[in-house]
Amino acid sequence: METPQESTAHQSGSLTGRRLKSLIRRGRERGEALIRRGRREALIQLARIRRDHHRPRLAKAGLGLAVLVGVGLASAVGQHAAAQAAGAQVGESQTVVQGDWAVDTVLADMSAAAKAEKEKAAAEKAAAEAAAAEAARLAALPWTLPSDARITSYYGMRDGRLHGGTDFGDFEGEEIWSVGEGTVTYVGFEPGGYGNVVYIDHGNGVQTRYAHASKVLVKVGDKVGKGETVILAGNTGGSRGPHLHFEVLIGGKKVDSLAWLEKQGLNPG
Repeated sequence: METPQESTAHQSGSLTGRRLKSLIRRGRERGEALIRRGRREALIQLARIRRDHHRPRLAKAGLGLAVLVGVGLASAVGQHAAAQAAGAQVGESQTVVQGDWAVDTVLADMSAAAKAEKEKAAAEKAAAEAAAAEAARLAALPWTLPSDARITSYYGMRDGRLHGGTDFGDFEGEEIWSVGEGTVTYVGFEPGGYGNVVYIDHGNGVQTRYAHASKVLVKVGDKVGKGETVILAGNTGGSRGPHLHFEVLIGGKKVDSLAWLEKQGLNPG
C-alpha cells in the first residue's frame, strides 16, 4: 500500500509525464504544420519559376530549402517544449520536497512544544504534591521552627566563649513562635546580653529560650501552643543587630539547638 507521500509523488510524476507528452506532441504538430507550409510556399515558388521560365534546378533548390527550414523549426519547437516540461517537473519536485520539509518541521516543533509543556506540567504537579506532603508531615510533628529566617550564627565557641544558641536573622518586629506546647516560666530583661527574654517549659526536662525581643507578647503562667507567637524580634541586650537568639536546654543545660531541631524532624536550612 502506498503512503500519502508516495501517492502524492506518483500523481505528481504522472501529471508531469502527461504534460511532457502533450508539449512534445504540440511541438511536432507545429513542426509538421511548418513543413506543410514550407511545401506550399515551395510549390508556389516553383510555379512562379516555371511561369517566369527559370530553370527547374532553382525550383528544386527552393523546395529543398523550405523543407529544411520547416524541419529545423519543428525540431527547435520540440526541443523547447521538452525543456519547458523538464523545467516544470524539476520545479514541481522542488515544491513538493520543500512542502514536505516545512510540514515535517512544523509537526516536529509542535510535538517538541507539547512534550515540553507536558513535562513542565508534570514537574509542577510533582513539586506541588511534594510541598503538600511536606506540609502535612510538619503539621503532624509536635515541634516547629521558631522562625523561618536564615541562620546567621550557630551553637559553639565564639570570641573565646560559648555561643549557647542558634541565631536567626529576623528583622525588627518580626514574629517569633514557640517551638511546641508548653508553659511560660520566665519573662523579663536578663543580664548577660540576652535582653528581653522568654522561657518556655515543654515538659520532660525540655526548656526553650527566646532572646533579644523588641516586644514580649506573653506572661508567666501562659499556656502556649506549637507555632504561637511569643515575642517580636529585636535588638535588646548585647545584640549587634536585630535577630532571634534561640536556645534549647535539656535538664537545665544548653545543647546544640540546631541539632536538636533537626532531631525532631525539622529542617532549619
